Order: sequence, then structure tokens, then C-alpha cells
Amino acid sequence: MNTVLSKEEINIGRQREFDYLKGTFMLFIYLIHAFQATLSGEDSITQWIYMFATMSGAAVFIFVLGIGTVYSRQSAPLGFVKNGILMVVYQYLNNIVYVAALLLPYPFVRKSLSETGRGNVRFLVEIYIQYTNIFFITGIIYLVLALFKKLNMKTVGYIIIGAAVSIAAPFLYGKPVNVPALGYVMKLLIGEADFVSFTPLYFLPYALFGVAYGKILRHVKDKAGFYRRLAVPGILIVFVWWALIFRKYGSDISEMRAVLGDMYTQPNFWHVVASMAHIFVFAIIFFYIERISSKDGKMCEPRNPVARQILYYSRHISKYYALHVIVFFIALGLNGYESFRSYQCWFLALLSIVVTEVLVRGYNMWFEDKTKA
Repeated sequence: MNTVLSKEEINIGRQREFDYLKGTFMLFIYLIHAFQATLSGEDSITQWIYMFATMSGAAVFIFVLGIGTVYSRQSAPLGFVKNGILMVVYQYLNNIVYVAALLLPYPFVRKSLSETGRGNVRFLVEIYIQYTNIFFITGIIYLVLALFKKLNMKTVGYIIIGAAVSIAAPFLYGKPVNVPALGYVMKLLIGEADFVSFTPLYFLPYALFGVAYGKILRHVKDKAGFYRRLAVPGILIVFVWWALIFRKYGSDISEMRAVLGDMYTQPNFWHVVASMAHIFVFAIIFFYIERISSKDGKMCEPRNPVARQILYYSRHISKYYALHVIVFFIALGLNGYESFRSYQCWFLALLSIVVTEVLVRGYNMWFEDKTKA
């Protein structure tokens, strides 16, 4: 291992394999959310994609967040606190936009709504007024990382606490706290409520492992050699995980999907281990793809338009994530708040890709012009 690691910090540039990983999963998010946001039943292809995505998905973004805190130039605890508060505020501002998008078509379709449509719109408005997802958990995790940063936590400390949290978290899920205000806050932090998409407690280990990994990565002098060593246990864990899953649930795809869906939002220690293995394997694949495609082995802006788009997703992931669901909600309202067929959801995913692309790039161009002026 001494041949790939150095006492000095050498590998301090951008770790672009994780940019590719983040950007790629934005495409999966478009498709999966087209079904989920419109309360539509998933077809078999989408179920397979969803099961595949549960082994990284949100964990990718939280893990990369942890890495980013190590590589960021603004890594003071106060900066983390500000980022945390901003992300929590961003969550609830995003909720207002979501509810507005849901209600926008209502005046035009209210007279023709079925009982199912009326029930769906009431249910969705109640959910998204209080909704918490990736923005909220990111905000809370930033606050936790600020504390650890202030305490000057060592690399091994992040690993130990991350492992401890991943072991303890499943035992805390849904534990009632019979104090009205505190009980509500605890639901946001440890679940169990319809409006809680992800809980900070269950995804905190990914951020802690991300910080530890980032600290190690800065000392890597032979990244290719480091990843060759990391690939062996990573691939082995991925193989064992899916072998056990298929052995137990392979005869019933619906049950497999349901089980993996529960594990995704309520990860236990072994799920965290398997998810980390998947993340490493995917990142290693992207690392070698980029290394092979670059002529001199140096990192530069790719010529391939697909690669450039994926990197653009990664750079502006919060904007894409915040905006993409709006298309689904407006379409749902225009459809009388009733679900779609699977082929229509695929079309909506494509439509959302186009609309959010126009909005994000338009905003970025406008903002750049304003700052230059």
C-alpha cells in the first residue's frame, strides 16, 4: 500500500469519476421520479432500474458530499453551518414550488375531477407541504459535519462513528417520541412519516465514510494502483450481495423490488457496506473509462457531448433535482391528478429532461451575464 499512498497530500485535484457518477444517476432519477411523482405503477424495466439504483442513488450524492468537504477550499465549520441552514431552507422553498406546480392546473380541471383525482391531489399537497428529501438530509448532515470538523475528528473517527451509526440506525426507526414538537422533529430525523423521503440518520454514515475516503484519497499518489486494489473487495461484495438477494427473492421480482426499496430508505449496516462497494466499483469504472479515452492520461474537458452533459448535470445537480419534478406535477394535474401508463411516464421523463435543460442552462447563462455586467 505504501506504493500508492504518500505521507504528503498529492492527489488534491478534482476527483472526476465521482462527478460522472453523480451526473449519470441524474438520468435514473428522471425516469424513476416520472413514475413516483405521478403515482403511476412501474413497468418491469423501471423496476429493474430502480432496484439497481437503490444500491447507490442518494448514497452517491451524500458520499460525494463528504468527499467534497475534504476537497473544498471553504471547509471551515462555520461554512458547513451556513451550507446546512441554506439547504434546509432550500428544501422548504422547494416544497412551496412543488405545491404551486401541483395546484396550477387545478382551476382548469376541478370540474371534471374523479374521486380518485380529488383524493390524489389532497394526498400530494399534504405530503409536499412538509416533504423532506435530499436537500433536507444534506442540510442536517452539513451541521453534523461542522461539529466533527470543529472537534478536529481524525480519519479513523469518521469510520468508527459511521459504522456505529449504520449499526444503530435501524433500531431507532419509527421510535415514537410523545412530545408534540420534539416528536415531529424526530420524525424528520429518523422517519417514519409519509412526507419523509430520506432520513438524515440513515444516510449520515455515507457522508462520514465520504470524509474519511476523501482524506485518504488526498494521499494517493498512484490512483490506478489504488483503484486496482480497491476493485477486488468491491467486486466481491457486489457479487455476494446480488447472489444473496437473488437466492432469497429472485423468484418474485415484486417482492425483491419492495425489499430493496425499504432497504434504500432504511439502510442497515450490510446495506451500507454493499452500497459503498457499488459506489466504489462504479467510480472505478468511470475512472478507467476516462483514463482510456484521454490520450495523454491527463484530465481535461471531454469532447464527447454525452460526457460533457453528464458533467454538467453533476455541476448543477441541485438545480436539476429541484426543477425536474415540476414537469411531472403539472402533467399529473392536467391529467386530472390520475396516474399514467408506463409509456407515458417514459415520455414525461424525456420531457422533463428537455424542460429542465432549458431552464437550468437559461438561468446559468442569465446569471453569468449579470455577474459579468
